[in-house]
Amino acid sequence: MPFKDAPAKKIGLTVLGIALLLTGITLVFSWWPLVVIFFKGVLGMFLAVTGLVVLALIRD
Repeated sequence: MPFKDAPAKKIGLTVLGIALLLTGITLVFSWWPLVVIFFKGVLGMFLAVTGLVVLALIRD
């Protein structure tokens, strides 16, 4: 049977997933000011590109 250890694999992946989730949340909260700056930058670039697309659509 190839999937004999499927429950052990699920438990291992669950533990890994929870550990990665907690690590990610901890890093986001510890670097919160940088996260805010990053999202502001991404939002600014998104709005600029969206504006260019709208202007290109108006031109045609």
